[in-house]
Amino acid sequence: MRERLLFVTKGGENFEEGFSYVAELAKTLKAGISILLVCDKRSRDTYEDFMSAAVFAQAGEFKTAKELLHEQEIELEAEADSMLKGLLLKYGEIAGDINCRIAIGDALSSIKEYLKNRPNIDMVLISPSLSKSSQTIDLKNLIRKISKPVVTISQPLQAGA
Repeated sequence: MRERLLFVTKGGENFEEGFSYVAELAKTLKAGISILLVCDKRSRDTYEDFMSAAVFAQAGEFKTAKELLHEQEIELEAEADSMLKGLLLKYGEIAGDINCRIAIGDALSSIKEYLKNRPNIDMVLISPSLSKSSQTIDLKNLIRKISKPVVTISQPLQAGA
């Protein structure tokens, strides 16, 4: 079975940070790449959506209430899908062996859930967008919870003048 690398990144402007390293590593190892794009729920929108959904549910409009609750997920998935399509165009030479998944929630549980049914992942690579802040992902906890090698990708240091 062919090796697979899991690149975990956070949705947003810097989602692509570190992917060039993963792409080069995949070429060297002749490995496939799985991308896990972790998106945060927007808490302000979530609260408003819950309140609106509750009003519709009380009025017996269950279909509308359900649509409101899933609207944010649909929006995030559309944004992420657009970002991932751009990435696949940019790295066309390896695009044939890249698959993508979008997870909404915290990074640690998203990674753990993703790996649960995918034993073919050989290494987890964490993008700088996730690893630069301990608030985003607890690496010690991640290493304890999964049995795969974990590599954190950092941003190159800027030369000082």
